[in-house]
Amino acid sequence: MSLQLPLDLETPDRFSRDNFIANTALTTSLAVLMHPDQWLSPHLILMGPKGSGKTHLGHIFADHTGGRFLSAMQTYSLDELASTAYVVDDAEDASEEALFHLCNHVQKFGQQLVLLTENQPIAWNVKLPDLSSRLNAMRILSLPEPDEDLLIAILNKLFAQRAISPSPDFIDYIARRMDRSVGAAQKIVTELEHYANGRAFNRALAKSFFDQNGDFFEPETGAP
Repeated sequence: MSLQLPLDLETPDRFSRDNFIANTALTTSLAVLMHPDQWLSPHLILMGPKGSGKTHLGHIFADHTGGRFLSAMQTYSLDELASTAYVVDDAEDASEEALFHLCNHVQKFGQQLVLLTENQPIAWNVKLPDLSSRLNAMRILSLPEPDEDLLIAILNKLFAQRAISPSPDFIDYIARRMDRSVGAAQKIVTELEHYANGRAFNRALAKSFFDQNGDFFEPETGAP
């Protein structure tokens, strides 16, 4: 598998293109985002579970287009629209009036709007009928949760940033037992760095850590 790093790592430029690792699904979505002239519509929804890489992809798109990245909260005090493109994170929690205005604005001026969400628009409980119809007509790019290969790449990157060289069986062991999200990866790497206390990062250390920290477990039948 070709890996590049899409996810929120603990560096100042954690959302940069250079700090992007991708599996096939993320590479495909990135390719679509980089060519908005081929969307056939100025609006796009990027949907995926927490930790799937959609926020990082949204930042890459905003940087690529010279656009503006907005949190849901920022849409409730949206000032003048002077950007070339817009990305709204957690779009299901954004101001409906602002989203509708953004939809009309990008349509009128030939710009782009990307909405990031964990859920299908039909589950947003939208009150504005015109916005609801717009959302239901938008193309959706779906991202799966990080697979094991991607999670291993993320863990290796996080440990490398700390100048730690764990054994391969150490990485495999924790990757099979933790939640598949970047947030979980960040948390477990930080906890393991403190837990090791000078010990080697090997399978024995990983097993000892998980024996004492069951909250990191994602049950997997038959994991050795």
